[in-house]
Amino acid sequence: MTESPNKPGKQRRFTTQIIAALILGIAWGLFWGESGSWVKWIGDAFVGLLQMSVLPYVAVSLTFNVGRLSAGQGSKLARAVIIPLLLLWSIGILTLGVMALSFPAWKAGSFYSTSMLEEPTSPEWLDLFIPTNPFYSLTNSLVPAVVLFSLGLGIALIPVSRKESLLAQLEALVDGLTHLNRLVVRLSPIGIFGIVGHASGTMSLAQMGLLQGYLLVYGSAAALLSLWVLPALVACCTPFSQREVLRASRDALLTAFIIGNSFAVLPMIIEAIKRIMGRLSLDPDETSHSPEYLVPLAYPVPDIGRIVGLVFIPFAAWFYGMQIDPTIYPQLIGVGFVGAFAKPVVTVPLLLNLAEIPSDIFNLYVAVGIIASRFGDLMKAMHLIVFSLLAASLLVGAFRLHPRRLLTRGVATVVIAGASVLAIRMFLFYSFEESFNKDDLARSRQLQGDIVPATIVKQSTPNSSPLVDGRGRMNRIVEQGVIRIGIDTDELPFSYFNKDGQLVGFDIDMAHQLALELNVSIEFVPFVSNVEELLRDDHIDVAMSGLEGTVKRAMEFPHVQPYMDVTVALVVPDHRRHELRSLDRLRKTLPGQSRLRIAVIANSRAAEVLLEQVQTGGMWDIDLVELASERDFFESQPSVADVLITSAEVGSAWTLKHPEFSVVKPVDLDVRLPLYYLVADESRLEEFLEYWLELTRRNGTIDDFYNYWILGLDEQNQQPRWCIARNILGWID
Repeated sequence: MTESPNKPGKQRRFTTQIIAALILGIAWGLFWGESGSWVKWIGDAFVGLLQMSVLPYVAVSLTFNVGRLSAGQGSKLARAVIIPLLLLWSIGILTLGVMALSFPAWKAGSFYSTSMLEEPTSPEWLDLFIPTNPFYSLTNSLVPAVVLFSLGLGIALIPVSRKESLLAQLEALVDGLTHLNRLVVRLSPIGIFGIVGHASGTMSLAQMGLLQGYLLVYGSAAALLSLWVLPALVACCTPFSQREVLRASRDALLTAFIIGNSFAVLPMIIEAIKRIMGRLSLDPDETSHSPEYLVPLAYPVPDIGRIVGLVFIPFAAWFYGMQIDPTIYPQLIGVGFVGAFAKPVVTVPLLLNLAEIPSDIFNLYVAVGIIASRFGDLMKAMHLIVFSLLAASLLVGAFRLHPRRLLTRGVATVVIAGASVLAIRMFLFYSFEESFNKDDLARSRQLQGDIVPATIVKQSTPNSSPLVDGRGRMNRIVEQGVIRIGIDTDELPFSYFNKDGQLVGFDIDMAHQLALELNVSIEFVPFVSNVEELLRDDHIDVAMSGLEGTVKRAMEFPHVQPYMDVTVALVVPDHRRHELRSLDRLRKTLPGQSRLRIAVIANSRAAEVLLEQVQTGGMWDIDLVELASERDFFESQPSVADVLITSAEVGSAWTLKHPEFSVVKPVDLDVRLPLYYLVADESRLEEFLEYWLELTRRNGTIDDFYNYWILGLDEQNQQPRWCIARNILGWID
C-alpha cells in the first residue's frame, strides 16, 4: 500500500492482502493451536504502533482545525453536528429496543453470586472528562478529556490575531503524524495475521457457549447497522450511494473489526471519507467539513456501537430468568448513555447493579470480549464515517432528503430487522434455553472427589458398639472401619439427592474426603431437625449438612472451626424482589395484612435470633413460622409465609428448582453466619477434624468444591486446543 491508496487498484490490492492475512491467521491457529500462540506479540506490536500516534494526532488536529475557524464558521459547525448525532443516537436506542425483543421470556433461578457482597464500581467521571492535567489525560488515553482540552485551546485561538505562525507549525505536525500512521498502516496484513493467528489457536468455542445469545444478537445488530441501515441513511440524505459508502469504507471496517480497535484506524476512516467526498466540489479554504476535524470531534461522544452494546443487560436478565423492573428503564438508559463515554468495563457492572442482576455474569462478558468488542468497533467505525458524511453534507449544502429512497429503505429495514429478531428468538428458545436448564444443572450434578463405599441408614439407631472407658469415637471408627455421618437429605446445595437418586452436595463430597483420609467407609444417617439428639444418643459420630452455629449448640456440643461463611438473605416471590431493597420497606410491601409472616428453619441461627426478638417484644408485629426444611416454604400451597430468611447460598440453590422465587439481600442487611461440623464431646475426633479441615483449605479442596457446588462453576480439565499438528500429524505431544 502506498500513502493513502486512493486509486481503486491499490485499494483492492490492500483489501486482498488483509483478507489473505485473515485466512492465513485462521489456518495458522488451526494447524498449530496453542503452540503457535507466540504470534500474539506480532499483533500486540502492530496495535501498539497504531496507537502510538493516534491520540497525539487527535489533540493536534482538533486544536489546529478549530483554531483556524472564524466565529461564524464555529456557530455553523455546532448546528451541523447536533443533527447527525441526535439522528444516530435515536437509531441506536431504537435498535437496542428492537434487538432486546430477541430474548424469549422464561424463568430460571441462579446459583449464588458473590456480587451480593460487592459494592458497585464508581467510575472517575471527573478524570474522564476534565483535563486537570492534560499530560495525564494523554498518558492514560482519556479521550474525552483530551478532546475537551483540544477544543478549548482551539476555541481560545479563534479570536487571536497572531496565530498564523502557530497554526503553520500545528499543520506541519498534523501532516507528520498522518504520514507516520500511514507508514504503520502498511503493516496491517502482518499485524492482522498475528492477531487472528493467536485468537484462532487459543480460543475455544466452549468459551463462547454461555454467551452465544448475546453474541448472536449483538453481532446481528452490528451487521444490520454497519452493512445496511447506516449506509442506507447516507443514501437517503446525501448525494452518495450505499454501494459507494461500503466500497470506500471496507478496509477501515474490516481492519477495525479484526484488530478490535477503532481508535487505531482513525486515519483509515479519514481516508475513506475523503474518497467518498472526492467527487464534491468543495472550497479548499473551508475547514469545518474536513474529516480531519469531524472524525476526532465525534470520536469521544457516545457512538451507536456503545449504545447497542447495552443489549447485554436484557441478555443478562434473560440468562438468569429475571425480569427488569420497568420503572428503572429510564435510569438504565440515562446511566448507559452517560456511561457510553467510558469503557464498557466500567459501565456494564454499574448497569447490572442498577438492574439487580448478579454481576458475576460480567466475568463471562469479559471472557468473550475479543469477539464482542470487535462488533462494537465495527459499528463505531461506520458511525464515524456516517456522522462525518452527514455533517459535511449539512455544512456544504448537499444534505437533501430523498423520499423515495427513504420509503424503500425504511420498508426493507423493517422487514430485515423483524425477520432477524424472529429468527434469533426462535433459535434461542429451541436451542439455548432447552440445553441450558438450570434445574437440570443442579439435579444432574455428580460428586467431584474420590468416593468411598457408603450406605444410607433407613432407620437410625445407636451405634452397635457402645463407647467404653479408654475407647473413644476415634478408636471405634478406626476399629470398625466405618464412620457414621449425620446428614440432612434436603439441604441444597450441601446434601441432597440428584435426579439419579444419588446423594450429592458440598458436604457429601467433604464427607467422602474425610472417610478417605481415615481409610473407612461411610454410613449416612439422615436427620431433619433432631441432629442434637442423634449426637447425644450416639447415633452419629459427626454431623455435616450446612449446619449454622447457634448459641444452644455451642453450649452443648464442641465444634471445629467454621469451614465456610454464608450470607443471610431473604427469599421472596419473584414479583416482589424489586420491592425489598431494604428491611425498612419489608413491612410496607404487604398492605392489608395485620402481621408479617416470616419463615425460618428450625434450630438455625436466624430462628434463634428472631425468637429472642419476639419473646422480648422487639418484633411484636410479625408471625414467626418455624419450618423443618426450605422445601416447606417453596412447595406449600397455600404459602406458609411471606418471606423466608435463610442463607443466600441455600436460597439460590432452591431457586434453581423454583424460579418463581428470588433471593434478595437488602442493602441494610449485612450478616455472615459460619457453618460448622458438629461432633459429640470427643477431643481426639475434634482435633483430627481441625487438622483435616486445615489441610483441605491449604490444598484447595474446599475452594474447588465451593466453586462447583455453591457458585455453580463446572470443573473442567484443561485440555490442549485441538489442532492439526497435534491431533492429526502427531508432531506435538
